[in-house]
Amino acid sequence: MSAESTAPFTEVFAFREGEIGHPVLFGGRGPPVILLHELPGFGPEFWRLARYIVQAGFTVFTPALYQPADASATRAAEAPGLAAGLIRACISREIHLFASDGAGPLTGWLRALARHLVQRCGHSRVGVVGLCMTGNFAWSVAVEPVVNASVAAEPSLPLHRAHAVALTRADVEALCAREDLPLMVLRFAGDPACRAGRIDTLRACVGADRVQEHVLPDTAKNPQGNPFPHAVLTRDLIDRAGEPTRAALEAVIAHLRERL
Repeated sequence: MSAESTAPFTEVFAFREGEIGHPVLFGGRGPPVILLHELPGFGPEFWRLARYIVQAGFTVFTPALYQPADASATRAAEAPGLAAGLIRACISREIHLFASDGAGPLTGWLRALARHLVQRCGHSRVGVVGLCMTGNFAWSVAVEPVVNASVAAEPSLPLHRAHAVALTRADVEALCAREDLPLMVLRFAGDPACRAGRIDTLRACVGADRVQEHVLPDTAKNPQGNPFPHAVLTRDLIDRAGEPTRAALEAVIAHLRERL
């Protein structure tokens, strides 16, 4: 494995569903994978992850959740940073950072995007990978039957309740009905934004055997990464063979290959 570039994708299309519209950057060939950005938005480590998944044989579609549908590829790929991203997410009517009973209207838009990608790519299965703020969407979007791979890295919603999962009762019932769909979760043991209690709640909702949890020791984080252990696949990844974070990345890619 080698990420040749951390440059953003240059191809983009506008996707609208109901009152919501965002640009979707994409690259690669093969089965579709929706890769959702973190709270700070896009950054070099995000694009490194996107290109690893592309090199593994997939088409990666990554919505620019802070941009309007008509944004150019250059504007869509902008990285606002943590502070600006938090402000944009907090004022968004689409993303509910603090709601315990659902992640917001964006869920429906992402499910529609998954259905659209089946037609666009000619593949019957779609994968979803959520990171941090969007980690929970890997669960709520997985109620859509075309989604056959769900990966949640450090799922962090709601921000103020460590044991909540930001799923509606209907989401939980629909996930329970998808008995053949495993839910892959990655997190650092000491991540204050994604504690063990959240994953325990998920197990209680869908069944312990459905949750494939990968817990990394805090010492495995990149010392040049976040101030605390958090972003398993991006900023806190140590991109060397034999590192626990690199093994987690390889496990995600193996999971996508198996499921898609």
